[in-house]
Amino acid sequence: MTVKVRFDKEVRDYAKGEKVKDDVLRLTETALAQALEKFHRRMIVIEGDTLKKAELAGILAGASARVLDSVLEELIKKRLRDESENTIEVLYATDALGEDTFGRKRYEAFRKHFDVLAGGNTEIKAVTFKHTRDILGRTYDLLVLDMSYDYSPNDLGRIIETVRGGGLIFILAHPFKKWKDMWTGFHKSLVTPPYTIDDVKKRFNRRLIRKLTEYGEIYIITENGKLRKKPKRNKTQAKIKGRKGVEIPDETLFPRELYEMALTEGQVEVLKAFEGLVENEGMLVVTADRGRGKSVSVGIASIGLALALGKRTRIVVTAPEPENVQSLFRFARRALEKLGFKPYVVEEKGLIKELYARKIGLRYYPPAEGYRKSADLYILDEAAGIHVPILHKYLDKPRVVYSSTIHGYEGAGRGFSVKFLKKAKEKRQFRELHMDEPIRYADHDPIEKWLFDVLLLDAEPVELTEEDYEFIKNKEVYFEEPDLDDWFEHDREDLRNFVGIYILAHYRNRPSDVALLADAPHHEARVLRLKNGKIVTAVQIAKEGNIPKKVIEKMAKGYKPRGNIIPDMMVKHHTLKEFAKLKGYRIVRIATHPDAMDMGLGSKALELLEKEAKEKGLDWIGSGFGASEELARFWVKNGFAVVHLSPARNPVSGEFTAIVLKPISERAKKLIKIASDEFRVRLTEWLGDTHRELEPEIARWLFETPFGEAVDYPIHLTEIQKKRLDAFTGKVLTYDTVVDAVKPIVKLYFLDGWMKPYLDERQIRLLIYRVLQAHSWEETAKLIDRTETFTMIEVRDIIRGLWYYYKRLL
Repeated sequence: MTVKVRFDKEVRDYAKGEKVKDDVLRLTETALAQALEKFHRRMIVIEGDTLKKAELAGILAGASARVLDSVLEELIKKRLRDESENTIEVLYATDALGEDTFGRKRYEAFRKHFDVLAGGNTEIKAVTFKHTRDILGRTYDLLVLDMSYDYSPNDLGRIIETVRGGGLIFILAHPFKKWKDMWTGFHKSLVTPPYTIDDVKKRFNRRLIRKLTEYGEIYIITENGKLRKKPKRNKTQAKIKGRKGVEIPDETLFPRELYEMALTEGQVEVLKAFEGLVENEGMLVVTADRGRGKSVSVGIASIGLALALGKRTRIVVTAPEPENVQSLFRFARRALEKLGFKPYVVEEKGLIKELYARKIGLRYYPPAEGYRKSADLYILDEAAGIHVPILHKYLDKPRVVYSSTIHGYEGAGRGFSVKFLKKAKEKRQFRELHMDEPIRYADHDPIEKWLFDVLLLDAEPVELTEEDYEFIKNKEVYFEEPDLDDWFEHDREDLRNFVGIYILAHYRNRPSDVALLADAPHHEARVLRLKNGKIVTAVQIAKEGNIPKKVIEKMAKGYKPRGNIIPDMMVKHHTLKEFAKLKGYRIVRIATHPDAMDMGLGSKALELLEKEAKEKGLDWIGSGFGASEELARFWVKNGFAVVHLSPARNPVSGEFTAIVLKPISERAKKLIKIASDEFRVRLTEWLGDTHRELEPEIARWLFETPFGEAVDYPIHLTEIQKKRLDAFTGKVLTYDTVVDAVKPIVKLYFLDGWMKPYLDERQIRLLIYRVLQAHSWEETAKLIDRTETFTMIEVRDIIRGLWYYYKRLL
């Protein structure tokens, strides 16, 4: 069907009365026609300092809503939207909507004109950036994004992608000349002692402005109607093409109505793959770029599976955050409704947590809880954001589905494959599916391309050759501090390679990470380059410390200065105020090219960073990281001391956060040794309480020390305890009757220096798990895959050796 995208006389008369130029109306008509014909999005940026830009957006968005409403039936008929999406939905996003705020005034100016023109078949939702979780998984026809004052790149990445094909995005912005030199609220959040707002950079704003001007499908006008950037030709005819049909298999195990909900071949493949889990159980892995309908498909397919099982079915749904699974729950509910069910929904703070219908139940649990529940199916959405040891806890479930985004806001890249799937293949077979075709808009959408470009969401590291591997093998590398002004101003390929290493390594990336690197006054980059200039290791550091005395005193009383994570921890948890005066580098991120891991490059980068820090007269280098066995071992083997472990797991990743330090100056060495010793003492107690669920293979590395000396911590046993230990090691008494005497000996071992008795890895894990964490014999036997009797004998043998060694010291 061909439609004429032409604003009617009523709109033009109204716009003329508000002094809107014909050029601006024609530009909007053209943008909307292009969007409808291609099933893509278009963007119109309105520059200005006054409320006029919001008023102009109200007129243009209201007029566009009228046009979209007139073709709504055709869009539904051509399957460009769902039957239930029978209203034009508009999103207005801003930094503030409170009374007497400029954000509120701009919103009211927008509504004043929008409400006159939009008509009754329109729903508008206003949201502040702080509450954008409310819109995750939802879809809108028109977006007005107010970036006049405060926004973060995370907001940009989250909000832009809610707009469907055929829709328009209106950006309210300051005049570019002013915008490129102004500070936003995001910038103010980057200020940390001893820096001031004058030290904050504006590299990201300038990159954003440049990218807005580079893309032909993004149009720019001033609030006074001057077209700074317009289409090559005006277009008012739009041939609306239907979505490419999908072929539904002749024979399906799931109801045909569920297949009819599929809009792409990728969605059909997911449904078919779920059918394979009915008879044979098994594991399925689904990956996709953002906007491909991954969560939607899994939600629909989970209902099909529940029905096909023909019994009471319980489904555990988990993800880093409940926001991640809202699309899954909504489409599971829609699937049930399509099949005639009346589902019961449990919501908490506007988020669906549970869904029930007759014998079917879906419930969200945090990742660290879900595997403990009994269920017929376990679904892990955005699995790349979940702690790898937690992912492994689900591997032995009869039916388990891991799904994850590759590029986009929740993107994790090949790290999911490298860190988890590679090891998972050793334990069980599974099927992998990748979804390519977008569902929210057509392929090659220019706004998606722009968003990925400006936020570097699809950045990748440089490709390595055989010659490069020779350079790596021979350590023909050099360390460099790149010129970030040059990287961001000229959009250097090095910037994409640098960020690409993080994306494809093991970090959960957020758009604001790029802006933090660009603008934070205390953040810098370092790279390890091959002899030919290729970047193989990326390091992001934050300069911390050198805190004024007055601020240190406030910190001791609870004040938390932005950015100084390690000094703040040392003051609060170790009462070492002197440490905050020292200067150091906190390593925010360090990652090696995924094709060159385990080749010593990370350690080489640390070695060269330490050399630089010495030359610059710094006192320490340190880092905070999600504690895994691999990372704990990496830092400890590179001479870092563990000085802190968070009391709770990160709610997103499921990991405990560890902090490590390596001294450079003698002053720092004295303080860090005190903190390291104190931490080891605390850990012997925490493992039986706060950190009882910490993986023992991680805990064993947290006890390691680069200082080589035993902790000066008195251990006392009564004469009767000593005799009872003799009776235990002589097989007279059982372990459970001498725990009080065994535990001090085991503590002594973990607080000892380099001259302590040798134990192998399994013996160390046994002591941590059974003695310090007080797990049952049944749980301990399962840990080492032996019988309870065998486990009891082995623990006795280990204690016998330790008692023989330490007996002479007590």
